[in-house]
Amino acid sequence: MKIKQRQIVVGTKLPEAPSPLPPSKELLRVRLRRIMDDGTQTLGIMDVLNTDEQTVMYSLATVELPYKGNQPKISCIPVDNYRVVSYATGKWGNCFWLIANEGGDYIENRIAGNDYTRGSILIHMAPKVTNTLQGCIGPGLKFNAQTNQKGNQKGTGMYYLSPSKEQSKQAMNKLVNTLWNIGSFKMEIVGEFANEGEAFLNGYDLQNSFNSRVISQAQQANLLPNPYIAPK
Repeated sequence: MKIKQRQIVVGTKLPEAPSPLPPSKELLRVRLRRIMDDGTQTLGIMDVLNTDEQTVMYSLATVELPYKGNQPKISCIPVDNYRVVSYATGKWGNCFWLIANEGGDYIENRIAGNDYTRGSILIHMAPKVTNTLQGCIGPGLKFNAQTNQKGNQKGTGMYYLSPSKEQSKQAMNKLVNTLWNIGSFKMEIVGEFANEGEAFLNGYDLQNSFNSRVISQAQQANLLPNPYIAPK
């Protein structure tokens, strides 16, 4: 995704994003625990942390592209530590920009890993994996519980477009209301496939299907069941 420094939609006036904090002042406010990658999508649990960097204030469901070695446009970004800044775009409104990662030596707009270098990775409204996601992270209020995450019924929310899209907007608004005015914060992404015979690391193991372990983790985070039923 190509990002211009200022994207303005005619008739829309966006507030200026607050200035980022010095890196030394940034706190760990988000932990994204990936729980499933089935080769077509990655599902995760986004824990929003309080200023003590430990207490979970609330959790959101997330959807990303599958991990394909960090290749631009077709892969989610690597498990790593990130710097995130508040960002305002004409397309997505107030959102968040992952500007640097530890694997890229925290050089601004350089997300590096597995010999690939990427930029312009956002957290923005997106309930499903589509061609427009291109490595960005889409939050939602609940996971989609229909058809066991197969076919078109994937990602977050209920049904394919409505109210899944509205729920993703609500999740994004909740995140913006909590973190946008801070200006910048730290984020860590965890969750990888365990090697055969290897013990699961702190419960951050990645599954390759929407199985009972994935469902259990989602239920513990109050991201299942999805009780909201809207007209088809």
